[in-house]
Amino acid sequence: MSAKKTTDTDAPRGFFRRWRSWLYDPRVIVGLIILCAAPFLGNLLSKSGTDFTTLPEYQVDRRTIQLKEVPEYLPVDLLERTWQRAGLGQTFSILEPDLAERIGHAFEESPWVRKVIQVRLQYPNRIDLELEYRQPVALVQLQQGFYPVDRDGILLPSMDFSVKQLDGYPVIEGIESVPRGTAGNHWGDLSVWGATRLAEMFLAESENGSLWDRYQFVKIRVDGRAAAQAQTVEELHQVAYRLITKKGSEVIWGVAPEVPDPTEPNAETKMKRLEMYLRDFGGLQTAQGPVEIDLRRWKDIARRSLPQQGVTR
Repeated sequence: MSAKKTTDTDAPRGFFRRWRSWLYDPRVIVGLIILCAAPFLGNLLSKSGTDFTTLPEYQVDRRTIQLKEVPEYLPVDLLERTWQRAGLGQTFSILEPDLAERIGHAFEESPWVRKVIQVRLQYPNRIDLELEYRQPVALVQLQQGFYPVDRDGILLPSMDFSVKQLDGYPVIEGIESVPRGTAGNHWGDLSVWGATRLAEMFLAESENGSLWDRYQFVKIRVDGRAAAQAQTVEELHQVAYRLITKKGSEVIWGVAPEVPDPTEPNAETKMKRLEMYLRDFGGLQTAQGPVEIDLRRWKDIARRSLPQQGVTR
C-alpha cells in the first residue's frame, strides 16, 4: 500500500486549523475581552471622579504583612525599617501608583536582603513578598571590633547582633583592610571573600552537625598579602588561609576554596584528607599538644608539633 502523499495545501490547512482551535479557547476569548475593555473601563473610571485609592476595601495595614520563612538571625524590625524606607504610612492603598516597585526597591536597599524575588499585589488588600536573605557566616576581627559578613564578603549591620549571637560565628583574623562602605556593600578586599567561602564550606550542616564544630575550629587566619588588600584573582593567589582550633592546632589550608592553583590539591581533596586525618588520629591534636597540619602537599599530609598555647577570641 503506498503512503498518502501530502500536498502543498495541507500545511496552510493545518495552520488555520490550529489557529481556529486556539482562537475558540474560552481562556483566550476572556483575555481578549478584558484587553479590549480595559481602555474603556479606565476612561470610565477616570470620568467618574472617584478616587479609588481612598476606598476602605483597598486599604492595607502594614502590620498584617508578614515575611515567610524568616531566618532567626534577621532583626525583628526589618519590616518596619523597610516601610519607613519606602515612605509608606501605617495604612496605604494597594492601588497607589508603582507600589510594587517602591516596596521592591525599599527591600533591595536593605543590607539584609540579597535579592527581591517577587512582590505580588493581590486585590483587594493583600501583599505577598518573596525574598532571599543574606546569611552571616563569619566575623572579621579588627582593632575596632568584630564586623559580620556574609558568604560574598558583604558587610552586615553590627548593631543587629547581640553579644551572644556574635559568639556563634567563625572569626577571621589577619585582615588589615577596612570596609570600603556601609552595611550592604562588599568589604572591598578579596582576602575577606576567600575567608568567607572557606567558613561557609565548614559551616555546612550534616548529620553530625557542622564540620566547623566537629573539628573544633574557632578562627580563620589570613596569611600572605592580606595587608595589601587583594583586588584581583592573581593577588588572591598570594593569600593563604589557616584554620585554628580551640586548643591551638593549625590546619594550613592554602588558597581560597574557589581559587584554582596548580601547586595545591583542590578543596574537595583537602576536605577528604582532613576527614581521613580525623578518622585515623581521632582529633587535630596529639597527647603532647597542638600540631600544625599542612593540606597543601600533593601526595601526603605534613605534620609538626606546635608550642602549647591557648586560643582566645
